[in-house]
Amino acid sequence: MGLVGAPATLAGAHATFSALTSNTADTLTTAQLQPPSSLAVTQSCTSTPTITHRTYTGGLGTTSVSAAVPTGTTTGDVMLAQIAYPDGAEVITAPGGWTLLLTTSSGTQVTSAIYWKAATASEPSVVFSRPGGSTGDFSLAVNSYTGARLSAPTVYGSLTGTGTVATTPSLSTTGTTTEITHFLTQRQGLFPVPSGTTSLYSGSSGGSPNSEGLTAGDETFAGPGTIPTRTSTSSASTAWVAQTVVLRRVAGTPSVNVSWTASSSTWATGYLLDRQVGGTTESTATVAGASTTSTTDGPLTDATGYTYRLTTYTGTWRSSPVTTTLTTNC
Repeated sequence: MGLVGAPATLAGAHATFSALTSNTADTLTTAQLQPPSSLAVTQSCTSTPTITHRTYTGGLGTTSVSAAVPTGTTTGDVMLAQIAYPDGAEVITAPGGWTLLLTTSSGTQVTSAIYWKAATASEPSVVFSRPGGSTGDFSLAVNSYTGARLSAPTVYGSLTGTGTVATTPSLSTTGTTTEITHFLTQRQGLFPVPSGTTSLYSGSSGGSPNSEGLTAGDETFAGPGTIPTRTSTSSASTAWVAQTVVLRRVAGTPSVNVSWTASSSTWATGYLLDRQVGGTTESTATVAGASTTSTTDGPLTDATGYTYRLTTYTGTWRSSPVTTTLTTNC
């Protein structure tokens, strides 16, 4: 009886084993879910207005100088002020809320300083002062811009020299649709507005040895890239200062297009996209379809570093991740 029963038992075990190994679920346990590849993110920004120069005002003094606020200036504007005097750098007292960007001296012959401020709804007159006993003309010009970013300009520079030709500094910017303002100052002379720029102001404090001429011109630069240098020629061969300040337009709202090469696991359900900031996951999005190769994400926060993490999934199964990073810059 034992010999008769044994073959039947063996056949049943074999049938059970064969059925198990051909089961689809069991195939998934032995296959490897492949990750996508070539993950990339491309930023886009909502459009914002270009920067517009409102107007300028000016003033002249000896130990103090004042100017009215440019007409139309209001909350949200950016103001730039240039002061100049025929001497080396001195300790200057600026009005409340004004911050020094740069002071540049051409030896001890002439100095020009640029200040900035985010305008409020009710701006008082602009008054700068220098130490008592200072001699020579003390000049001031104040400009106002709308559509500029309300933060300290981060791109600016200067050059100095002596002679009839002044050249603006070579700078570069990562911004787009920026406003470039060039300031020229000359001891006992006056440079015309450089070609390629629009005149903001040009005038001299007088003809004495202790006078100076102030000139400013601006231009829109599409960016990003290297800003063209500008030159100007004066009839006087004296010390000069050339300064350039870059204003960036109000930041747009960034979003991104996320793209990748599809996983080779065609039986996968789709992808999971994690967006992280500082190691913390902000969001997880499901992208259906193993053949899908792109999606969008946003709106995002400007000037923020993001990490994107993409995995292939099916059911509760996940592939190893692929990652890429982006710092938004609108």
